[in-house]
Amino acid sequence: MRTMRQMLDTMDRIFEDSMAFPTRTGTAWNIRSPWDIQDSENEIKMRFDVPGLSKEDLKVYVEDDMLVIKGEHTQDDQNEGGDKSSWTRQNYSSYQTRIDLPDNCEKEKIKADLKNGVLLISIPKKTVERKVIDVEIQ
Repeated sequence: MRTMRQMLDTMDRIFEDSMAFPTRTGTAWNIRSPWDIQDSENEIKMRFDVPGLSKEDLKVYVEDDMLVIKGEHTQDDQNEGGDKSSWTRQNYSSYQTRIDLPDNCEKEKIKADLKNGVLLISIPKKTVERKVIDVEIQ
């Protein structure tokens, strides 16, 4: 649980300044955060909103016991007329996060999928057998 709390705290720090995306359901407004983590018995699922980034702009890897997600996108919009005296518009976006992985993760089997600006990461968990030894009190 400590590791999950660390992951959630890290994500909170990353997205402190980012905008939330409101959605309307029924008569109430809900705020959708740009990331989410679901922890189950068999795997950890993560969702990150990375609008404007393509598969080629993102890199996901494991370094030691850290999951690293990096993204960078640059775009130059040139004028159609080719007028060199006109200003060009440049867009640049960058994204980076590092998350401590729990010991019971199968790091070699992590999968990432990008669909419509949403990065989905699946981290399978190992089955850990807990051995209990009774200690005699004297």
